[in-house]
Formats: sequence, structure tokens, C-alpha cells
Amino acid sequence: MSSPTATPVLSPQFVLLMALACGLCAGSAYFNQPLIYSIEKSLGISTSQSGFAVVVAQIGYGLGLMLLVPLGDLLNKRKLIVSLMVFAAISQILLSLSTSLSGLYFFTLCATFGAISAQVLIPFASTISPPESSAAIVGKLMSGLVMGIILSRTFAGFVSTYWSWEGVYLSSGILTLGFALLMWHKLPNTEPQSGLTVMGIYRSLFKLAQHHPHLIRRACAGALGFGILSMVFTSMTFVLGSAPYHFSDFEIGLFGLLGVIGIYSASWSGKTVGQGKENLVATLCISLMLLSCIPLFFAQQNIVVYAIGVLMSYFGLTAFHVLNQNLVYRIDIKARSRINAVYMTIYFSGAAIGSLGAVYAWEHFEWIGCVALGLVFALGILVIDRFDFKKMKQA
Repeated sequence: MSSPTATPVLSPQFVLLMALACGLCAGSAYFNQPLIYSIEKSLGISTSQSGFAVVVAQIGYGLGLMLLVPLGDLLNKRKLIVSLMVFAAISQILLSLSTSLSGLYFFTLCATFGAISAQVLIPFASTISPPESSAAIVGKLMSGLVMGIILSRTFAGFVSTYWSWEGVYLSSGILTLGFALLMWHKLPNTEPQSGLTVMGIYRSLFKLAQHHPHLIRRACAGALGFGILSMVFTSMTFVLGSAPYHFSDFEIGLFGLLGVIGIYSASWSGKTVGQGKENLVATLCISLMLLSCIPLFFAQQNIVVYAIGVLMSYFGLTAFHVLNQNLVYRIDIKARSRINAVYMTIYFSGAAIGSLGAVYAWEHFEWIGCVALGLVFALGILVIDRFDFKKMKQA
């Protein structure tokens, strides 16, 4: 097993640094959600073409999870993380210079492909943590990741409104390059695991999926939950940017700050799971995701009720994700990067499906179609979760 050569890796300052890195890397994959109309006008494309960039971002992130995250069990983690950040930063800068639809899609794909450093950091942190504090530390890093996702929308909306959508990616790319330099100096070094090869790593992903159905069930349940949240935030631009609200990019980004509740829910979930109350967390999260469909239904009539629905779905999904990660990390401590790769690849496929479903549902069925999609996903989570907990008790 790889081990860090530096010793003060669990200091509060180091945990904070990793949490900030998670937020910076993950947040960049969500910049385009409040920018759909601005990109549409700037490039002279249709709303569906601009909205599809959100789907492309999720596809790029998913490919990075599948192809790059497993290498965290093989390669030097510091070099891998910094290299990914540099690649993502350069891709964002090139994206800011794009003037065509093909450039928009290609550099969005590249930028999000390299933005998966957080998914190397999180299993790394759980590996170097004492067992009694591992769940809590994962919760803290997830809080940083959630904060990055939340602030990314507000940042993107602000910069786009008072500068341009291109400025969002230019400034982020420069910031990411600076942070990559900081991470190079601060992250502990690791030694590769012996006896592993690149092809062996990829083959082992299929073995993990084959021999651990619990991992696949938790990943599928998480994917449906992320699908709900992705539907909510992709369609948020459509709901708030049109009648009766007509919000600007910045106002849409500010509304997305409601997701700050995810910071609390991630921390709460990590602590509660650490106390052995997994079933309690699962029941509360699924209930919130199911019931959120009721206030979301009235999004175009009352913005306060809409906000309540967003809060419910965000709290439920974020806490549920922390629960799932802690459950699957218990499978094999030496394979946590690969386990995380399998889990997160399936998990982010839910985001792509949710975003694509939101664009399609809005175009053909308007808001009622989006809400119906969220309800179907929530019912699927309920079925999978109850079946999985039944299997866990039998085991």
C-alpha cells in the first residue's frame, strides 16, 4: 500500500487544504450551468446546443473518473493530482478562447476530464486517516467539494454578468494553475504500490464490480440521486431565466447558493455514519429526495416554495453521497482509488443522464417533465437502497 513520506498529514490545516482543492477542482465542472443563455447568445447557437455543454461536462468528468482515478492506486498521488490540475487549467484557458460550437464541446470535455483531482484526494485522505476519524474526514472533504460546486455557479454568474462567460474560464484557469503550484509544495509524497500495472489496474475494476455487487448497488443509488440534483440545477437556468422571473446569470448563481446546506449535510452525514447510524442517514436522505418533488412542482408559481424543494434535494443527495462513499470504502483499504473510480464513474453517469433528461424534458414537456423525471429517480433510489440494506443484514 502506498504511504505518505510526510507525517503531519492529518493536521486541521492539511485537511482544510485538501478540502479547498476538492472544491476548486470539482467546482469547475459546473461553471456552464448558469451560463447556458449567455453562451447561446455569444456563439449564436440554440438553447439545446448550449445546454448540451452541461452534458458534455459530465461526460468529460465521467471519463476522467473511469480512466484516471484508478491510477491513484498505482502512481505517485502528488504528481497525478498536480498534473491533472495543470491539464484542466490549460483546457479552461483554451475554452475561454473558443468561438465555435466544436471548440466549446471539445475544451469543455478536456477541462472536466482533468478536473477529477478531488476524486484522487478523497480516497487518499480516507486511507491515511485513522479508522475512527476516516468518515468524519471524508465528510469534511465532501463539504469542501460541495462548497466549490455551490460557489462555482455564483462565481460564474457574477463574472459572466459583469464581464463575460469567457472570463469565467480564463480567471479559473489562472487560479487553478496557481493552486497547482501550491499543491505541489504542500501535498505529501507517496510511493507506488508494488505488483501493480496499468492494465492490471483496469482489469481489477471489472473484478471489483463483479465480486462486490454491494459496490454497484450503492453506485447506482448514488447515480439516481445525483441525477435528481443535476436535473434541478440544469433546469434552474430555464426556470429562473424565463417567465415569470427573468433572472440574470448572476441572480441564477446567487439562487444556487441555497446549496450551502450541502456543507452541513456532508459533515452531519460523515459524523452520523461514523457513529454506526447508516440506516438512519439513508432513510432521511431518501425521504427528502422523494418529498422534494412536491415543492419543486410549484417552482414557476412561488420562488420560496421552489427554494424549499432545492434545499431538500440538495441536503438529501449530499448526505446520501457521503454515506455511500463510506460504505464502499470499507470493501478494501488497498483498492480505495479503484473502488472510488467504479463508484464515481457510475455516480457521474447519473449526472449526465439527469442533465440530458432535464434538457429533453424542458424542451418537450416543460417543467412538469423535469419534476416527473426527478420523482422516477427518487423511487428508483428507494427500491435499490432497501434491497441493498437487506442484503447487508443477511451478510
